Amino acid sequence: MKNTKLVNVLKSLDNDEIRLFKRFLESKVFNKHKHVLALFGYINVQLKKETFKLDKTIVFQKSFPDIPYNDKMLRHVMSYLLKVLEKFLIYKELHRQDSTELIALSKSYRKRNLWKSLDSATKRASLAISRELKKDVDHHYQNYQLAQEIGIALTEKKRVTEINLQEITDRLDISYFANRLRQACSMLAHKNVYVADYDMGIIDVILKEVERKQFLDIPAISIYYYGYLALTEHENLSHFKKLQQELITHAYLFEQKEMRDMYLLAINIGIRFINQDKHEQMEETLELYKAGVEQRILFSNGRLSRFTYKNAAAIALQLNQFDWTEKFIKTYMEALDPSYREETYSYNLAKLHYYKKEYDKALKLLSITALSDDVYINLDTKIILAKVYFELGDLDAFEALLSNFQTFIRRKSVISYHRQNYQNFINCLKKLAAVNPYDKAAKRTLQKEFSDLNPLPEKYWFNVQLNKTY
Repeated sequence: MKNTKLVNVLKSLDNDEIRLFKRFLESKVFNKHKHVLALFGYINVQLKKETFKLDKTIVFQKSFPDIPYNDKMLRHVMSYLLKVLEKFLIYKELHRQDSTELIALSKSYRKRNLWKSLDSATKRASLAISRELKKDVDHHYQNYQLAQEIGIALTEKKRVTEINLQEITDRLDISYFANRLRQACSMLAHKNVYVADYDMGIIDVILKEVERKQFLDIPAISIYYYGYLALTEHENLSHFKKLQQELITHAYLFEQKEMRDMYLLAINIGIRFINQDKHEQMEETLELYKAGVEQRILFSNGRLSRFTYKNAAAIALQLNQFDWTEKFIKTYMEALDPSYREETYSYNLAKLHYYKKEYDKALKLLSITALSDDVYINLDTKIILAKVYFELGDLDAFEALLSNFQTFIRRKSVISYHRQNYQNFINCLKKLAAVNPYDKAAKRTLQKEFSDLNPLPEKYWFNVQLNKTY
């Protein structure tokens, strides 16, 4: 029973939802069977325990105290409880916003020809929509629904008055364009990861219409408009900058999950520019990280991803923002998943010491993270160790590490498609160590080779080493 649909849905409810569902279940409008309430009561008690068991015979006894076990009856009462639970979820979703309820009420009054009540309901709905803090795609769709409802009512009342057709059309356009551009961004982001092939349809027409109708002052449109252009016109940095500005300025108008996805999309675009040696985009990308963390947009279920933590610190270090990086590393350590917390904190602190040329402090911390069972912490540690040994001129330690590094990536199947990244890093390290530091022509040739090579971790660092004068 532990893995039934009923139990899984009940487990998804928070404490407030459990209390509300109990009241829902106690109402005879939704449930007239005391056995269903008894079943819920017993399962709910068990779910509160750290480890719980749901034996079918005991569950049946708690639901039907005076009846011998009957499997068919148990399945029936479980099915009925699930149906009531699903009605509760529907009810909760439909009553999520006042505006949703008032639009539904307006429609009901219209169908009953209660025009005075309808006028009152549409005015209240309009006020509720205007007071909503979120101005996302759903907000604009509700605006369209309300305008459409008023238009239908004017037609049915047969009033000798102008029907709000232009308003309905404009609101429909705003709602559709925002939704379509959001979908286009999702398709492109998915395409980049899974190499999928999508037909983008009339998106080019929508882009032109957005400009013609001057809809770029609507954040639900402008964010996805610039997001789409930044994803498709790779060489145009202005689109990325506009996207960054729109996100930082208007993120509060959207649900956290939606903005998290867009922040990550924008950050990935910024990282792509950085990997193309367009380091002027580091500032804009770091600002996205800063705003995303401070406003908790980049958090998921109260946790900050260790990859987000590492990437934000890495860019800040490249910009020599040591004070901010140290504060960030220490402030958000507790937000990391406990499974990776200590190692991730130690690694990033070691990286800070490395950038500050405090090699002894860095090596002390890296000696701990080098023993990590986590393959990514282990790999990242090897990269910093290689850089430290190279900069210190410790050739014995450097060569021993490269040999160990090569063996490690060959044996670890979990690395999969990342293997080429690390292999390129090792190959380039060997070439860097072999080049004559006084041969400018050879260094320029190597610099061009490294610049053209993709993927190559720490490309910026290689460039710095080759630009050093001796």
